Amino acid sequence: MQQRIQIPRNGIELAGVLFTPENFDETKQYPAIVVVHPGGGVKEQTAGLYADKLAEAGFVAVAYDASHQGESGGEPRFLESPSARVADISYVIDYLNNLPFVDNGHIGSLGICAGGGYADNAAQIDKRIKAVANVSGIDIGWLFRDAFGEDPFPTILATFEQVAQGRSAEAQGAELIVANYVPHTSEEAAAAPFAYAREAHDYYRTPRAMCPTAENKLLVRSFPEVLSYDALRFADKLLTQPLLLIVGEQSDTAYQAESILERAASAKKELVRIEGATHVSLYDKDADKAVEKLAGFFKENL
Repeated sequence: MQQRIQIPRNGIELAGVLFTPENFDETKQYPAIVVVHPGGGVKEQTAGLYADKLAEAGFVAVAYDASHQGESGGEPRFLESPSARVADISYVIDYLNNLPFVDNGHIGSLGICAGGGYADNAAQIDKRIKAVANVSGIDIGWLFRDAFGEDPFPTILATFEQVAQGRSAEAQGAELIVANYVPHTSEEAAAAPFAYAREAHDYYRTPRAMCPTAENKLLVRSFPEVLSYDALRFADKLLTQPLLLIVGEQSDTAYQAESILERAASAKKELVRIEGATHVSLYDKDADKAVEKLAGFFKENL
């Protein structure tokens, strides 16, 4: 069963969908999972797919649009703020804490792509999260920095200068500057140097998963916060919960999950490689293979 919900978040509301198991009985209590979508995504895409499948496995699950994105509130629009994204997760847990059919001692989080890094970061500071999993998980700051080459910082500094000039113009009434989140056209995708970017175009910008509320827009003023973000800075001290990392065997971002596995303080942690899968194929085409692992992990640890 699916129910559209509104989640209070410090003066705005997050738009979400609550998924409940078959034969749901609201007089009982269920473990719950917060599903965090990729950068540029919305709840109707891979996050909702995973939430639905986890509900089929017996969990209450929530997929939601990040603040400033999709159908959720928050101005300015199209802001990708890591600090806000991590805070969103705790607000969703606040919402779950007030549902009588949720077992508050058994709440986990699943993050997909950039949502993985956000889920890992949230687990370091919000210990209501009892288990955390990633599918194609990445630290968005690290990935963006890597896109600028071996020595990214001269480019980053130049980007910060450009953003500063743009914000000054915006403060004086100019329109907010936006960029494309993933390659917007097939020509741009063909020229992209990374497989995950080419795959992202096929997922987000074709009928495969295109959604009207995922507009492929990224507010340029997001770049300073994203490029300076480190989701894993204290993972070796604070990421203590059971941890499952799922990557595609052919994923070009798997190195990040490998590092997360090495750095996390979790006594119980595992990296699973899905044969034949890529970074983006795990969003939908190979999701069933990942869900099998996820369901077992969350049943064991929630």
